[in-house]
Amino acid sequence: MVRKLYPYGKKKAFHVTYDDGVLQDVRFVELLNQYGLKGTFNLNSALMKNEFEWVHEKGCVVKRLKTDVVKSLYAGHEVASHTLNHPYMHGLSKEEIMWELSQDKRNLEELFGEEIKGFAVPFDYYSDLIAECVKECGFAYGRISEMSYSFRPQNDYYRWKATVFHCEECLEELTQQFIETEEELALFQIVGHSYDLDTENMWERMENIFQVISGQDDILPMTTIEIIEYLKAMEQVERTDRYIQNHSDRSLWFEINDTVYEVKPDEKVTKI
Repeated sequence: MVRKLYPYGKKKAFHVTYDDGVLQDVRFVELLNQYGLKGTFNLNSALMKNEFEWVHEKGCVVKRLKTDVVKSLYAGHEVASHTLNHPYMHGLSKEEIMWELSQDKRNLEELFGEEIKGFAVPFDYYSDLIAECVKECGFAYGRISEMSYSFRPQNDYYRWKATVFHCEECLEELTQQFIETEEELALFQIVGHSYDLDTENMWERMENIFQVISGQDDILPMTTIEIIEYLKAMEQVERTDRYIQNHSDRSLWFEINDTVYEVKPDEKVTKI
């Protein structure tokens, strides 16, 4: 029997993806780091530059982080694009969409000194045109606002769904189901905004979930791009009745007859 595994022989992966790059991210990143977890933070470079802020209906001030703060804050995590100005995208032309995506990607790459590979759509509108623009701008994936409520990895990287929005009542139930699932390459992704943790008084709730997840030996913390690049590498594996051969450029892990194997690039492992 052959089972696909995540790096280092882990059966499952966990991840959070948070939007907007706001002041509450400082406390949230500290919480992730405390429990050894990873996040993807989706940023709007123009709003950071302008230090945009607004007042939530519950009275909480939501303020974008300054550009001189974010580089050190998000070290060890993934930074992705969330468009330049966080517009409603349903009425934008292709040229306008391309500008929002490409300029934000360029600005973030200049700021962080690394390739920005991911994109998360603002608000809840997504279309074939936006997906086309995401690809043309060179992003590896596009995360949409629709949830999957599933632990099965998505197969459309340009309509990528997280598992659950963090304010939903089913969050704890899904967390327990994730711990118990035997789904191959099980993946649990929580999406949200760190300011929700203030407005909904959710800090303790999220920390409790992080405590539970970090206490599981079979769960690997990963960013969105780490997950997607690993899944894409898995697609390059050749499997027959006699062997497994890794045609990708990275090590991949499998459980074969109850033994965990690291299969290095171009390596062939004969099934025992």
